[in-house]
Amino acid sequence: MGEAAHGLERVRILFLGSGSKGPSPWISLSALTLTTGIWGYSFLLVHDAVACYPVYLFLALRFTLATFLVAPFLLSRLHKLDRHTVLGGFFMGTALFGGYAFQSFGLVWTSAAHSGFITGLFVVLTPVFHALISRRLPRADVWLAVILATLGLGLLSLGSGFSRVNPGDVLSLICAAVYAIHLLLTGHMARRYDTAALVLVQLATVALLSWLFSIPSAGKLLPVPYPAVVAIVITALFASAFAYFVQTAFQRYTSAIQTAIIFTMEPVFAGFFAVLVGGEVLGWRGLAGGGLIVAGMFLGQMAENRALKRVQAAAMTS
Repeated sequence: MGEAAHGLERVRILFLGSGSKGPSPWISLSALTLTTGIWGYSFLLVHDAVACYPVYLFLALRFTLATFLVAPFLLSRLHKLDRHTVLGGFFMGTALFGGYAFQSFGLVWTSAAHSGFITGLFVVLTPVFHALISRRLPRADVWLAVILATLGLGLLSLGSGFSRVNPGDVLSLICAAVYAIHLLLTGHMARRYDTAALVLVQLATVALLSWLFSIPSAGKLLPVPYPAVVAIVITALFASAFAYFVQTAFQRYTSAIQTAIIFTMEPVFAGFFAVLVGGEVLGWRGLAGGGLIVAGMFLGQMAENRALKRVQAAAMTS
């Protein structure tokens, strides 16, 4: 535990420096962009993995490894655990498990590029769900984001007619809705409980639920095909453990708008790697649909940032 903590501190000093001013802006932006690129590339890895290995077993191994990788850096925060924190982390983990399950099953039937663009719709759905929960009509800029994203989804998924709707695209859309719920849950819980303790409980919950749902396919646990091994290691190490560190260490040194722009690049990276590495073909309809979805995501993020600034301004004046 002590060695792990010292190791994390050495990495922190390497990137952030030993002073209190933090890293230069280009280091923060580069680190967040690298993380977003890893998330985008992971769509292709998962697509190849679930094509040859059961989905729940893949998720179980991925998140078990991720939990063990992150745990040494978070165990010192276990004293923050109480019944409410465990329950909050469990709810977050249950939503995250649902999102990853729908996404992984969707990748069985749809392409990595389609999944990346459609999953990114959670950025647009989050403010819509928040408006429904608060019983207020969404603002005009949110409606514009929804319209653009819906048009993009239609171009991307419907093809030349409704008969060509891909079941994988539908599952990816459900995944986006579940991710939006997870984001709202995370925002609610993070304001009340220790975030590190929540992360550890959340990851462990996803691993536990994945093992429970994988019981019917337990006989297929071994051997693990090579594409699944690669996906499990890379997604656990980089898309989970490394991404958690980068977000925690660097996001505080960038503006909300810069972070929003970077994170809306995830489906762009997914489409880029799917075409360049995976040999997928998007065509003009796919490119136009993906572009509209990204535009809707960007407008949705900007709408959230403006709403946050209004709340902060109102709090300062009250």
